[in-house]
Amino acid sequence: MNSNKSLSTKEIFDLALQNYKNNNLVKAISLYEKVLDINPKNVDAQYSIGNIFYKLGQYQKALNSYKKVVQIDTRHAKSHYNTGVILHELGQYQKALNSYKKVVQIDPRHVRAQNNLGIVFDELLETEKAINCYKKAIKLNPNYIDPYWNLHSLAPNIEEALKILKKLHKINNNFFEAEIMIAALKGFKNDFKDYNLLIESKSSNHSMIRSVKWVFSLPKLPKIFFNRWDFFDFVATLTNKSRPFYEFGVWKGVSFKYLLNIFKKGFGFDTFTGLPNDWYDKSSGSYSSFGEIPNLKGGKFIVGKFEDTLPKFFSKKRPIASILNFDADLYSSTLCALNNTDKIIDNKSILIFDEFLINKNWEQDEYRALNEFCNNFDYRYEVLAVSFYSKQVAVRLNK
Repeated sequence: MNSNKSLSTKEIFDLALQNYKNNNLVKAISLYEKVLDINPKNVDAQYSIGNIFYKLGQYQKALNSYKKVVQIDTRHAKSHYNTGVILHELGQYQKALNSYKKVVQIDPRHVRAQNNLGIVFDELLETEKAINCYKKAIKLNPNYIDPYWNLHSLAPNIEEALKILKKLHKINNNFFEAEIMIAALKGFKNDFKDYNLLIESKSSNHSMIRSVKWVFSLPKLPKIFFNRWDFFDFVATLTNKSRPFYEFGVWKGVSFKYLLNIFKKGFGFDTFTGLPNDWYDKSSGSYSSFGEIPNLKGGKFIVGKFEDTLPKFFSKKRPIASILNFDADLYSSTLCALNNTDKIIDNKSILIFDEFLINKNWEQDEYRALNEFCNNFDYRYEVLAVSFYSKQVAVRLNK
C-alpha cells in the first residue's frame, strides 16, 4: 500500500473517516492533521478533529478545534452548535447561549438550536424566553418531540402539562417517558387506570415507573412540580426564611444564587473540581467549575472534600437550617453531608434532594443515603414535594 505521502488530500481524508468509523480515533486525528498540513484551511478536517475530541471527552481541545473552524468560516453553524453543546455541559450558560444564538442567526430554521436556547434560558431563570424558544421550535418542526417535553416542565399546573404531553404522545407514542408522565399526572388527579396498566406491564421495572410507584406508595401524596424554580418557591413557603440555607454540591452556583434571593444567606460546600468518581454516564471530574468559586453576596463557600471540611465546620455551633439542598448526587457524598448536619436540622428545616428519583439505579443514590441516615439517627421523614422532571424530592424530618 502507498504511504500517506503519496496519497491525495481526498484519499487521506477518506482514510481518516474510515478510521473514525472503526473507532480508531487517535489514528483518525493523525490523518486529519495530515490533511491540515497540506491545507490548513480545510474546514471539514478541523471540524472532524473537534468531533473526535468531543467524543473522547476532551472538551477544551474540541472547543479549540471548533474555534479554528469558525475563524476560517464564521458561518459554520455546526461548529457554533457543538460549541454551544459543550459550553452548556460545562455549565457556562451565557457563553452557550451566545453560541446557540449564532446558530439561529445563520440558520433560523435550526430547530435543535432553538430548543437548546430554551433550555439555557430556563437555566438562566428567563422563563418566558424559554417558553418562546420551545414554541418556535415546535412551529419549525411540529413533529420534533424534545421541545414539547421541555415545554411541559414550565407548565403552571397538571392540566396544562397533560395537554402538552398528550400532544407529544400523539406525535410519537414510542416516547415512553411521556406515557409514564401522563399516567403519573392522571394519578395525581385520582385517575389510576393508565398507571395500573404500567405497573402490571413487562416494563414495570423501568426506573421512572419505580419512581412513580414509590411516590404513590407514600402515606400522603406530596405536591407535584415540573421545574426546580417552582419547586424551590413552594418549599420556601414551608420553612423559616430568616434562617440561612446550606447547599452540598454547588457547581456554578445557579441554585445557590436562586436560594440567596429568598433566604439572603447561605453556606455552600464543594470541591469545585467535579465528581470524585464516575456516576452513571458522568465521568470523574464532571460538574467541575475548575476551581472557580462563585462570588455571591450573602454566600459563604467552604472548599474541599466533604469528609475533610464538614466535620471541622460543624464542630462549631451553626445556625439551624431553613433548607438543606443536597446536590452532590453520589450516595457516599450525600450520606456524609447528612451525617454531619444533624445538629442544624429541626422540624421546620426542609431537606431537598436534587437527584432523588428517575435515574437508572436511583434507589442506590440519595434515596439510600436518606434512609440510612434516618435509620441511624432515629428519624422518620414526610415527603412534601416532588418533581419527576427535575428529579427533586423535598422532605421534613421527625423524630
